[in-house]
Amino acid sequence: MNSCSAFAPASVANVGPGFDVFGFALEGAGDTVTARRSDQPGVRLLKIEGDGGRLPVGADNIVCVVAAAMLRAANPGFGIELFLFKGLPLGSGLGSSSASAVAAAAAVNGLLVGAFDNKQLLEFAREGERAACGAAHADNVAASLYGGFTMVAGEPPEVSVLKVPASWHAAVVHPHLELPTKKARAVISPAVSLANHTATLAAAARLVAGIAGGDLAMVGRSVMGDRVATPARAGLIPHYEQVVAAALQKGAAGASISGAGPSIFALTEGLEGAKVIADAMASVWRARGIECDIIVSRMGAPGARLAAEVPHANPLTALLRPLHQDLSAR
Repeated sequence: MNSCSAFAPASVANVGPGFDVFGFALEGAGDTVTARRSDQPGVRLLKIEGDGGRLPVGADNIVCVVAAAMLRAANPGFGIELFLFKGLPLGSGLGSSSASAVAAAAAVNGLLVGAFDNKQLLEFAREGERAACGAAHADNVAASLYGGFTMVAGEPPEVSVLKVPASWHAAVVHPHLELPTKKARAVISPAVSLANHTATLAAAARLVAGIAGGDLAMVGRSVMGDRVATPARAGLIPHYEQVVAAALQKGAAGASISGAGPSIFALTEGLEGAKVIADAMASVWRARGIECDIIVSRMGAPGARLAAEVPHANPLTALLRPLHQDLSAR
């Protein structure tokens, strides 16, 4: 095989009380990487599309970091040329850097004829996350790689995957604002009171129990039970309380910050309800002059996969908005 392309989906991390632990994959929106054999040694990133010229093309790009680590481990006797197609906005809370890292790992692994298993791919992708934000977080990476609802624990991380009922949907709204992960992490106090720790731990346990038991109402209540990260970050997102209130008013089981933000997600039963909720959330920002994009997706969609075709278009107009239309037509 001389060339291989892979797609890795967007993801929602933290999911309320599961800071740095929980995540779930979204369908449709994501990043694609093409890896091509080269007679020249090492890794070269030849082209990035969809980033507006903001990402580096050199060796410090996360897809190069991932590919270089895999080449060192596999020593295949050839170099790799990469093409990155960004379908996700930067600093969006949708796992943008993780999607790039996972897509790179999957594409290079395809070129290497499956030399590495998912546990190893997770570690390579985490190196991309380390390059992007200074720490090898696994929550978005695991969700984008494995799909479903994921839980990570330990070092190196062990990943557990829960299957989510097919009728459960997420309404995710991304305002045209950027919130860097480092800034969002900086506002979280390292000192957590015993009461807040206990309440958040209980909410996380209930969330897992709710998924396992098919109880969306329990999951929704649990999503809103975080007393550590969400209260600290909510102030960084304009009109956060109003957006969440709009989701609940339209019947959402629960709503919270997607990853580090500024995107906000809400959970509900059924596609049509998710569309209504997403539109209500978006209308809050739009009424205040903030444009936004909508993703309506099953909660816990499939993870990374080899891609037969690579999208070549603006990430927002090509992936996010049409996703809403495509799902609505089902």
